[in-house]
Amino acid sequence: MLKIEDSFFQDEVREGFLVEEKMKRAWAVEMDVLSEIIRVCEKYNLTYYADWGTLLGTVRHHGFIPWDDDMDIALKRADYNKLLAVLPKELPEGFVVSSFYTDPTHCQPISAVMNTKTIITDSEIRKRFYGCPYIVGVDIVALDYLPREEELLQLQLSMYSMVYSAAREFGAYKASGEIEGYMAQIEELCNVKIRRDGTEQNQLWRLSDSIAAMFTEEESDDLAWMPRLICSDPNFRLKKEWYQDVISMPFEQMKLNVPVGYDSILTTMYGDYRTPINRSGGHDYPFYKKQDLFLEKIGVTI
Repeated sequence: MLKIEDSFFQDEVREGFLVEEKMKRAWAVEMDVLSEIIRVCEKYNLTYYADWGTLLGTVRHHGFIPWDDDMDIALKRADYNKLLAVLPKELPEGFVVSSFYTDPTHCQPISAVMNTKTIITDSEIRKRFYGCPYIVGVDIVALDYLPREEELLQLQLSMYSMVYSAAREFGAYKASGEIEGYMAQIEELCNVKIRRDGTEQNQLWRLSDSIAAMFTEEESDDLAWMPRLICSDPNFRLKKEWYQDVISMPFEQMKLNVPVGYDSILTTMYGDYRTPINRSGGHDYPFYKKQDLFLEKIGVTI
């Protein structure tokens, strides 16, 4: 458990945006969860990088973006796989690893570590988490190498797109009767056999990761998070030299690794990232709205 000054938990206006005490306590739990992940990374000599909003917050604010409510890290594929293999046995009791390698019902291309499986209604247990009752997590993504040869890249993207789509829309395709046809195409294209044993969706998610990890550093100049390439930005590329080393930077009550090429990475991600743009807490901010409704429904006051 991180040692955090009581003053941190007070309401605070940052960049003209009110960060309430409840969010501060959620932030503290996120940092606590991340500190445990970092401890495991250091034990096993794995390199992690602050990613997306967490990278931007570290560089620009030396902490959270005021209107952000989550934390993101990335690892290169080999370290990512090693981390997911050891996290379940290394994390504190009660922490949860959610990925399609640890949970067959997990249906997202990212992994996460949470502080608890259930909302914390016991006031004594909440003390372990700075008085925060919420299920709080840190997202983890894998960075994969892209092949230099355009023909190979397009083949990889075609394979990945088909498998990713089948995994993500498995329920809809099953309901429409299309899933068997899709799986037959995938088996032929990828030269694999999908077992018809009730675990088909999980097999597809794992296969998508295998396709993403097809190429090595020696075959590549660029890294990427594969879902972004096929879902929103087919030209998104991160030069591998930007991730050749890390720099330690302050982040609130701790320090985080940022890639040595953070300026180029953030420019690629955000353009003029130095100028804050108040998003007023986007993407369903705050993340704990539904959890608050549950607490209200059962009559628990925080």
